[in-house]
Amino acid sequence: MILLVDVGNTNIVIGVYKDNEYIAGWRISTDSKKTSDEYGIAIREMIRNQGENPEEVDDIIIASVVPDIMH
Repeated sequence: MILLVDVGNTNIVIGVYKDNEYIAGWRISTDSKKTSDEYGIAIREMIRNQGENPEEVDDIIIASVVPDIMH
């Protein structure tokens, strides 16, 4: 499974591909005050709520234009 993360100034767009198929996507607000742990927990829960196992994420692709959030 591949996790895709596009970090923008207003929103973070997240997607998941499994077996070359787009299976889920979400949009959350960008907040430079949130910690990496908070984002990690949120993403894991979104994947779980989709019925998938976050432990199956093999690769992550991140694109960002917000240096303050890349902790």
